Amino acid sequence: MAVDVSDQALAGLGRRVRRLRTRRGLSQQQLATVSGLSEPHLSRLESGDRLPSLNVLVRLAAGLDVPVAELFTDQPPGPAAVVLRGADVPSVSSGGLSAQVLTPRAVVPGLYAARYRLEPVGRDTDLATHDGHDWVYVLAGRLRIEFGTETVVLDPGDSASFSSRVPHRLGAEGAAPADFLAIGCTR
Repeated sequence: MAVDVSDQALAGLGRRVRRLRTRRGLSQQQLATVSGLSEPHLSRLESGDRLPSLNVLVRLAAGLDVPVAELFTDQPPGPAAVVLRGADVPSVSSGGLSAQVLTPRAVVPGLYAARYRLEPVGRDTDLATHDGHDWVYVLAGRLRIEFGTETVVLDPGDSASFSSRVPHRLGAEGAAPADFLAIGCTR
């Protein structure tokens, strides 16, 4: 029987969120409020009854003031240099969006890097806003980024950088998936 990589990557997530929340002295209601979630939704995530979308993971990490990667591991921060081999980086998929977190326990606090793949048949990402800055670089396909009323389409080799406080939504443009790298700084 094959093991779902998404299940492996999310194993223990609720327990880690609860532990991080209690270490910060936050109630479920407080974390739900700062993360923009309902308290029942957060309760189901912590109990393991519900799996979060990637957008919810980003919102939880911001509410807990930790890198997204910290939600995926119980390991203490590692050495000053981290090497990841391509075949060893798990991929998490949800609703036509796949992500590979490339900075587990970021060496530079507040910095994250990930590789994403947006399927054209999946729905666009949820409208997102969070503290910090984002940079995206398109590897393949075409990536549409909506900034409120403005929309830009990026081709392979194009990049965009922007304040993550600007509401933004990503989608694959055309019939092919959009593969891109994203680097963000939450501080």
